[in-house]
Amino acid sequence: MTSIVVYQTSVTGCGHRHASQALNIHPTAVVSEEASISTEAEIGPFSVVAGRVEIGAHTVVESHVRVGSLYGEVIIGEHNHIQSGAVVGGPPQHRDYADGFTRLVIGRRNRIGEGATINLGSESGGGVTSVGDRVFLMASTHIGHDCRISDDVVVTNLAHLGGHVEVGRKAVIAGMVAVTQHVRIGEFAFVAARSGVNKDILPYTVAEGRWATSRAVNKVGLQRAGVSAVELRNIRRAIRHLLNTSLTVDGALKAIDEECDADDWIRRLAEFAANSPRGLARGHGPAGA
Repeated sequence: MTSIVVYQTSVTGCGHRHASQALNIHPTAVVSEEASISTEAEIGPFSVVAGRVEIGAHTVVESHVRVGSLYGEVIIGEHNHIQSGAVVGGPPQHRDYADGFTRLVIGRRNRIGEGATINLGSESGGGVTSVGDRVFLMASTHIGHDCRISDDVVVTNLAHLGGHVEVGRKAVIAGMVAVTQHVRIGEFAFVAARSGVNKDILPYTVAEGRWATSRAVNKVGLQRAGVSAVELRNIRRAIRHLLNTSLTVDGALKAIDEECDADDWIRRLAEFAANSPRGLARGHGPAGA
C-alpha cells in the first residue's frame, strides 16, 4: 500500500517537490511519497495527494481537495486551479472495476470548481480519462471514467457526464445536464440546462429537451469563434439537411456533399455525422436551423 505522509521542510536539488519538501505546501496537507509536485505549485490546507500524482508549475490546489488514489496515476499540467472540495482521480464508478491501475490526464490552464469529481479511466474503456486545456468544470460537476474532454469546454454547475463521453472543443454544457454513457457532444455545441443527453449532439448546434435534440445552429458560439458570414451560411445549410428527419443521415450527407462548400467546418461535421454508433439527436421533423 502506498504510504501517506505529512509534508516536512526539506529541499532536494531538482525542480519537483516530493514528500519531504514544503515551500508552497500547507503544513496540514497530506502527500504521498510517490507524488511529484513542482516547486512552483501550491497545495492548500487539509488537502490530500495520494498515490502516483504529478502536479505542474503554477497549479493551485485549494483546501480540502483530494487528488489521486491507490487505483491509478494522475497527471496535472501547469497553471491549473483546483478549488475546495474537488475529488480528482478517484476510482472509476464501474461494476466490473477490481484492482486495475489506470490514468487521469489533465492539461493546462483549467479550472476545476468546488466539489467537482473526475474519475480515473477504466481498464475496459481504454484506461484513460482526459481533460484538455482551458477547460472550466464548474461546481459539483462530474466527469466519469474514460471521458475525453477537448480544449476550451465549459461544463456548468451540477452537470454530470457518464463514462466514455466525448466532448468536442468549445462545447458548452449548461447546468444540471445529464449525459449518458458513450455519447458524443460535437464541437461548438451548446446543450441547454436541465436536458438529458442519450444520443450524439451534432457540432455547431443548440440542443435541448427532456431527451435533448439539436434544434438550431449555435450562431452566437460560432460568431464568437470568428466564423465568417459566408461560412455560417454554409454551416446552416448543412445543419438544416441533417436535422431534416424526412432524410436519412446518408441522404442528408449526400445533400451536403452536393450543396455545401467542402470547407473544414463541413468536413468535420460530415465526419461526426457519418460515425455515430449511438445515433444523432436529430429531432422530430424538418429543421428550422
